[in-house]
Amino acid sequence: MERFLLLLAVSATFGVAAHSFSGITLLFVITIFLCFLYHRLGLSVKALGLHLVMMVLFFGAASFSDYRNQTSYQGTESSFTITFTITFTDQPSIDGHSLKGFIASEKGERFMLRYKIDSEQEKKKLDKLLRIGLSCPARGSLVTPDKQRNENGFDYQRYLKRKGAHWILKADYISFQECLEGGSSVVPSIRNLRMKGIAYIGENFPKESSGFVTALIFGDQAYIDEDDLTNYQRLGLVHLLAISGLHVSFLTGMLFYAGIRIGMTRERMITVLLIFLPVYMVLSGGSPSVIRSCLMAILFFFLLLFKHRVSAASTIGLVYLALLLFQPDMLYDIGFQLSFAVTFSILMSSGIFLRYPQKTLQLFIISFICQLSALPILLFHFYEASFLGVLLNVAYVPLYSTILLPFSLISLISHVFFPALGEHLITLLNFTFILCNKTADAASSLPLASIVFGKPHFFLIALLVASLLGLFLSWDESNNKSKWWGGMLTVLLLFQYNIQKLSPVGEVHIIDVGQGDSILIILPFNRGNYLIDTGGQITFPIEPWEEKRKKFNTADNIIIPLLKSKGIHHLDKLILTHADADHAGSAKELIEHFKVKEVIIGGGNEEQFREMDFVSVARNQKVQMKVTNRGDRWIAGGAAFFVLHPHGMEANKNDSSIVLYAKLGGLSWLFTGDLEENGEQELMTAFPRLQADVLKIGHHGSKTSSSASFLLQLQPKAALISAGKDNRYGHPHKSVLVNLETNRTRVFRTDEDGSIIYKYDKRKGTFHTTIP
Repeated sequence: MERFLLLLAVSATFGVAAHSFSGITLLFVITIFLCFLYHRLGLSVKALGLHLVMMVLFFGAASFSDYRNQTSYQGTESSFTITFTITFTDQPSIDGHSLKGFIASEKGERFMLRYKIDSEQEKKKLDKLLRIGLSCPARGSLVTPDKQRNENGFDYQRYLKRKGAHWILKADYISFQECLEGGSSVVPSIRNLRMKGIAYIGENFPKESSGFVTALIFGDQAYIDEDDLTNYQRLGLVHLLAISGLHVSFLTGMLFYAGIRIGMTRERMITVLLIFLPVYMVLSGGSPSVIRSCLMAILFFFLLLFKHRVSAASTIGLVYLALLLFQPDMLYDIGFQLSFAVTFSILMSSGIFLRYPQKTLQLFIISFICQLSALPILLFHFYEASFLGVLLNVAYVPLYSTILLPFSLISLISHVFFPALGEHLITLLNFTFILCNKTADAASSLPLASIVFGKPHFFLIALLVASLLGLFLSWDESNNKSKWWGGMLTVLLLFQYNIQKLSPVGEVHIIDVGQGDSILIILPFNRGNYLIDTGGQITFPIEPWEEKRKKFNTADNIIIPLLKSKGIHHLDKLILTHADADHAGSAKELIEHFKVKEVIIGGGNEEQFREMDFVSVARNQKVQMKVTNRGDRWIAGGAAFFVLHPHGMEANKNDSSIVLYAKLGGLSWLFTGDLEENGEQELMTAFPRLQADVLKIGHHGSKTSSSASFLLQLQPKAALISAGKDNRYGHPHKSVLVNLETNRTRVFRTDEDGSIIYKYDKRKGTFHTTIP
């Protein structure tokens, strides 16, 4: 029965995936799967027909879901009556001066709301006023969500669509005085209770522990300190902060035991649990892991009520099929993927770890199996994995399951009913969390804390999954094939880890970092990885109440994920053209969180860089600092690089930019930083025969750069403009575009095209953009 449901689940997965990823690759994999069923497992033609029916059925379910997920708006509407109906998160999110969350229009269509809070008084008012079901008049404009703007980057538009939202409502005005309460139905009432619980924890628990308690009890990780959450993610411990079967088992067990102790019958307690579990599913946020564990428990207790038993493996198979049938888009949720993959691997591998009587050894084997089963998913989404996490889970899983989870719940309940006792418990709990987090912080800097593999190709993912299944099955059967499968898994991981060293393809990425510059150069066979500028944001003084919990920076949010997705383990050179924030503003975060061998700045600019925060970080991490001037050069990986500027001191900071001339991929390139017209004239005087096939337009296309005479001499075939979408400066300027058009130069712009990528093999290459 278990194997039958497992194979049906695989067929259902192929059916849903075929709706979004139809193509020869998926067809090939489905064919291999059917051949495996027929030749290896000996399934009859009739049984194969059943699997084909399942694929068609779930393909139809995904198609029907997509058909229903349509918008009735055109984007030109401006006035709505909005009903706050947060249907998949617990509450509207107030972060600094920003209010956002899912809402429903008067037509019932979901939007993502964005609203800027005007004052601290308004923020305090909203903290008390907002609740699920609140209906308020609003005025604003509909904005199309951004598509994926960088290779392997986050596709916000696709994410929102899968949540049933096609638009962002940028509200200019919301009349909170005219808000009306919604109905008092059960689900919104439970969600509002959840909101109150989260607010209560935030007000009464210390900062160091409040986010963790909120995550453990109500399933919301948004309030955890960003550095702590990053450490848990790097170490493979973040699953401890997501409500799952561990939490559900603890709570149902505690309630069942308490009910029996006070004299209730088993049947009555099962009925109580069948009522409690759906309530808890809503109260804890309704994430995929919560839904999966609660539905499994509900099915188990329901059958038990009628004296029927079903194996846990069959239960998870039935729940998986039901969720995928009614909510096909869940397949693309990372939490859904991890929850089912890990839980299924534990259930199917129970025969392995039960052979070992020692509890510590059992826990280690379970941790090892969980880490392996999650590996393909983690590599596909996050491009790295932690092998140190196998050991840390041995300590952290029992710590969280037997101490921190029950202690958090007891502390909250005690503080509600007995504040004095609760204060003492909260103090002790806070100390325990601080100790755990400091340990995780220290462990995250160890060598095996996180290993970058890059984003594997689909076929390599398929081979990893096949190797893992072979390893688990042969290990369970105690045959010698487990060594063969283990060896195959090791070879695949080593291949993926060294993918850059094996690749003959070179790349140039004009990364879309908004209004700024960042250019990644990857030489073939890993012979050089260079980053020219980091981008960054120009910040202005703000009030404390306006500060957000998590601050955006281009290094952590854009550049480092791109580097990891490409399988890059270090940067050989970080070239900072000049000290402006939109070019070097994220250098500190980049050096802190990614290995950089050398930082290069321009001669004559040392004083401009001296006070920047990345300098002390680079010094502490023993990163080599080098000053470059006109005449410097280097050759690597079949490419040549020449520094043409700076040459002496420049009064204008932009004209002190490093100008780099390169020959790679069969083209000549000129990277100009923010060089303006005076700098261009000096460059033409110094190099009267200078020409370039590809020109990175200076100063984001400002009218102060890219003069007609400069373009006339260079004769570029392609121009690359790095400018932010809808930027306040109006870059690129119309006069620059006219000059480029006059020269018949092909123009690529990050504000319209997303990242601009040139991939080459030897002396031939092609340009393409992330946004077609």
